[in-house]
Amino acid sequence: MGEFLALQRGRLHVHILPTSQFRTRHLSLKLARPLTREHVTPTAIIPYLWPDGTSRLPSPLEFARYCDEQFGAAVRTNSGKRGPLQLAEVYASIPEESRSDEAKGVFENIVDLCLELVTDPMHDDHGFNPEFVKREKSLHQKRIASLTDDKIAYAMEQCTLHVCRGLPEGLPRLGYEEDIEGLTPQSLWTTYEQFLAESEVYLYVVGDIKQPDDVGQRLLDQFEKHLPEFRGSGEKTLIQPIPARKRNNGDPDFIVEREKVQQGKLNLGFKTGVSYGDEDYPALLVANGILGGFPHSKLFRNVREKASLAYYASSRLDGLSGLVAIQTGIEPGVMEQAREIILEQVEAMRKGDVTAEELTLTQGALTNQYKQVMDQPVSSLEIHFSGTLCGIDRDVETLMNNMNRVTVDDVVRVSDKLVLDTVYFLSSQEGETHGN
Repeated sequence: MGEFLALQRGRLHVHILPTSQFRTRHLSLKLARPLTREHVTPTAIIPYLWPDGTSRLPSPLEFARYCDEQFGAAVRTNSGKRGPLQLAEVYASIPEESRSDEAKGVFENIVDLCLELVTDPMHDDHGFNPEFVKREKSLHQKRIASLTDDKIAYAMEQCTLHVCRGLPEGLPRLGYEEDIEGLTPQSLWTTYEQFLAESEVYLYVVGDIKQPDDVGQRLLDQFEKHLPEFRGSGEKTLIQPIPARKRNNGDPDFIVEREKVQQGKLNLGFKTGVSYGDEDYPALLVANGILGGFPHSKLFRNVREKASLAYYASSRLDGLSGLVAIQTGIEPGVMEQAREIILEQVEAMRKGDVTAEELTLTQGALTNQYKQVMDQPVSSLEIHFSGTLCGIDRDVETLMNNMNRVTVDDVVRVSDKLVLDTVYFLSSQEGETHGN
């Protein structure tokens, strides 16, 4: 797989990955703006209203029919979040033009359609369609409510949000259920217009593009047809990691949430001060893998296998915020013992208890993961997008090479950057818990 070509005019960004590897061409259009408490909920709803149609295709049926006419193009929208940024996204996949003469012109048509969804969604003088707004408000309440159904994911999110409290990163991706009732077609339209006016716009294309420079310029021209005011220079803010500062008293926060759950969820959130754009990121990636990324990792072997204290035990790194989150499923009565052994694994890495075998196994496992990513066009563009937001042009292959040059000393050095911020415990009403 080759490298992304990057082109820019003002707040318009085009990234093209020319590759003949896939039979389908993939597009991703992303609008990004800093998260705010005031706008997080209405902005999260807006992308779900876009497939209801555009001024040219003013109904969901006409929109769907047009996609079918474009060789069954698949177009979907999503509300996202990256670090301190809120995203509204459109994804599309179409047959690769280079493999079918009949598909000529479909690419330009679908790019236009995606831009129409974003810049000219169906509306009237009073804003979005009231019927569709009513439907989407109900669906959004269900989206937010459903987040609590998966207790593992819920506990992870609650721990992470608490670590980020007071920061844009601490706002939930879908917003707040209590905000939904007061939203109106007009208020949503006002939020939409403001979001569009303030966002950076990114278009990613992965496919068999023969002359990427020429295609990129044509795409920017298409952009300007829909967004002429975006040609002016924008003030793009690069994402920075959350500083790895201790609490004023030096102790982490201890949060207990009571629910009727069969097993307790013990999560620990650490700040590192290292993000995707930093030189130390590959080392932190490897360190997280050694700590809890794989079955050979310290958490799995020592908390789950040796001590038999957890049903699962792993760690996850958020590359944009620089947060490392440990998650375990345990019996409520062993919380203190489990926490102690978890922290022993982190301390062991700080003190240099990392073997060459652990390093080699982790680098091999991570390499296999990233090789799989290279076979997935959407995953490849998402990784590149993270780098773009951090101000670094690092493709997957470069990341793998950097990762495989990491030494044990590098792992020990970045492990010393982990600062425990929050201990979060989701437990049944009957479970015993003890805090600091």
